[in-house]
Amino acid sequence: MLMHVDHLVPGLELESDVRLKAGSFLITRKELPEARLNEKVIESIRRFASQLAPINFKVDIKPDDRAFVQLKNILDQDVSQITQKISEGKEYPNFLQDEQLQDKVMRIMEMLISNPDLIKHMYDFKISGAENDNVIAQLHDHSIRVTLLAISLGLKLRWSVISLVNVGMAGILHDMGIIRTSVFPDLAKLDYYLPQELENFVEEHQKLSVDLFGEKKVTLLPFTKQEIVHMIANHHRPDMNDMRHKTTILLYFAELVDEMITPMPHKSRYNFNPDQVRKLGDRFARRNGLMNVLLALIKIYKGKGLSWQIVTEIISLFAMDELLVEGYEERLKEIVDFCPFNSAVPYPPAGGNSLPRTIYCNNSLNPDFSCEHMSQVKIEIYVGSGKVKSYNKCGTLTERVHKLNKSGREEAEEIKTRERAEKRKEVAESREEAQAEASEKAQIEINDNDKGETPTT
Repeated sequence: MLMHVDHLVPGLELESDVRLKAGSFLITRKELPEARLNEKVIESIRRFASQLAPINFKVDIKPDDRAFVQLKNILDQDVSQITQKISEGKEYPNFLQDEQLQDKVMRIMEMLISNPDLIKHMYDFKISGAENDNVIAQLHDHSIRVTLLAISLGLKLRWSVISLVNVGMAGILHDMGIIRTSVFPDLAKLDYYLPQELENFVEEHQKLSVDLFGEKKVTLLPFTKQEIVHMIANHHRPDMNDMRHKTTILLYFAELVDEMITPMPHKSRYNFNPDQVRKLGDRFARRNGLMNVLLALIKIYKGKGLSWQIVTEIISLFAMDELLVEGYEERLKEIVDFCPFNSAVPYPPAGGNSLPRTIYCNNSLNPDFSCEHMSQVKIEIYVGSGKVKSYNKCGTLTERVHKLNKSGREEAEEIKTRERAEKRKEVAESREEAQAEASEKAQIEINDNDKGETPTT
């Protein structure tokens, strides 16, 4: 088992001698008690890391319990760092604001990263690139974020722990086949692909991810393995009407949201299929802000069964329920366009990862400018290069934005209340049907027994 030199710790056992590209040995197993590394040897290996053979910066370690504990520690650190960034809400919008939800998510992640087969699979992918390979780092982090988001959604939907573990495993593994595609490692070439070429890439990396998963021979029950294979094979183009594979639909949405809003090794995005891009506009074939992505999902899936249920949970997780108000984007534009000087600017910017909460006046930097709607309240706006500028808020338009957002929250609550009522009604009807069926069955048995009785005199 190959391990990166930065991850070596004392006590790990060498699987084979450490060789240099020049042909000589740096250290042999016989030179070490029980072939186990110590601090001095690790320091020497790291000093010659770029000259190691057959692969620089990596040595062959025996895959025993001690090695797996070290790999788990490394992956735990990755999950912890990514979770912290999500919770901070700076680099990535926070969907783990609910502490109880976050605690449940982390417990399921712990279950995942306690599986030796999955640990090995994740670690092999993490170190599969060249030294300082940003492509692999982005894909690795993306897979962990997708897993965290998918599990969070599954918890909100009240799915079973088994389903969440399965979707979590598929989330971690779903993109690993990219390293075997014809375009890897120069994924920036995807930016020049035609729509059909991108569709071919989608099919190719889904299939290769399934192949790679099969080669690793992860120990699973046959039904579980089939479910995970289906998720990996269809995570970009699921059948939204196939209720036998709800986990595949869930993974699709988690994958779509994360890849659409985060940096990737390529500018193009292929999460929305070509028909959807034609409907939504070409900008959705590129990276977009969370607000725009959620508005697009509302436009496509509103009222469409499980898909709509998942979309509303995504909106709720990111605390953007305001978007559920009818025509939010158009109504926000009307508010901004009301400004007679064309100087109204939403903040945070419309279409970003947060909802606009206020409107400031772009002309307020001019001391000679005046407007009856302009407030004396200031807002500091970062303009780049470590500089900020102080603008005046527009009192009238900011108040209108507040009212728009409030109406969105109220409408979202109405939708949730209605959905809960419908769910309770469905459960009650199911119970009544079950009771009626049981009563009918009991009556039939009584009648059958009556027919078989012999009259007595």
